[in-house]
Amino acid sequence: MSTHGAGGDPEGACAYWVKLSEGQAFVLALRGTAFNGTDSSFYYKDHLALGRELAAALGAARSQFGHRFAPGAGVYSGFSQGATMGVGMIPPFGKELPHLVMIEGGYDYWNVAHARKFDRNGGQRVLFACGTGWCADKATKAAEWLRQAGLEARVEHAPGAGHTPGGEVEARVRAALPWLVAEQPGWKSQ
Repeated sequence: MSTHGAGGDPEGACAYWVKLSEGQAFVLALRGTAFNGTDSSFYYKDHLALGRELAAALGAARSQFGHRFAPGAGVYSGFSQGATMGVGMIPPFGKELPHLVMIEGGYDYWNVAHARKFDRNGGQRVLFACGTGWCADKATKAAEWLRQAGLEARVEHAPGAGHTPGGEVEARVRAALPWLVAEQPGWKSQ
């Protein structure tokens, strides 16, 4: 499951994960709401709207492509707003999406109690990928809370890369994928 940042689009988010997974993942990319009625840039109104869109997308994909879903092997990825809004709604989806990739966001709303909800629902690992120092500092604290709740967490920082999912940040995500999905069916070691 892939989400974009404010002003992004699902096509770009999808292409990012098709490339990173070398085509081995079934990628669902959420759209959100169009900015100013355009068809080229989108945002998520709030975490509740994002959660509804995620539930609908998972339900539709399961009914049409259920054979492509490996139980407990799903990954939720969010960039910027998709990561930040994702934290608020992800705990109930832990069984289906136990692995999280939060790129340049998704660190502010974690605390031990929230992380325990994700853990109780099947959550396993959280990867934070940062291109800014601000993100890396905040993600390090969030990772501590996740570990206190019994989850595995890792922070990858590409100093100076900036607020982007690409470049050195993307390289860090690619390098961390074997850790993120270790022992999960349907994922090969990179």
